[in-house]
Amino acid sequence: MLVISSSLNNINNARLFLEEVFAEYNLDHSYFNHVFLGLSEALTNSIVHGNKLNILKKICIEIKCVEKELFIEVTDEGDGFSADSLKDPTSDENLKKENGRGVFLIRRYADELDYFDGGRKVRIKYNFN
Repeated sequence: MLVISSSLNNINNARLFLEEVFAEYNLDHSYFNHVFLGLSEALTNSIVHGNKLNILKKICIEIKCVEKELFIEVTDEGDGFSADSLKDPTSDENLKKENGRGVFLIRRYADELDYFDGGRKVRIKYNFN
């Protein structure tokens, strides 16, 4: 488990943590960039939207590997949100917006994406087959 403050500078600490997990479980490094993309997008959402860049608020990152499945949980101390409220970044009115693609990217590369605790916790699952 890694606990970080709500600063975008801490995303690199999460990258190092993920590298340790890949080494510990001897995971195929060809998956690393897709997994890190999902983790960094989830962290960015938690830092910016969840904890609103309040460095006094923490984010907890838990990563578990069971056989060929990797589970990442990111939990923030924000107010939460409803995943149903997310706009489709591929719709015409959203194509030119500079944000709003994080969850779309996670869904694109992960095998599962679920929200818990009113949107304060996200669980991302990757299958390594």
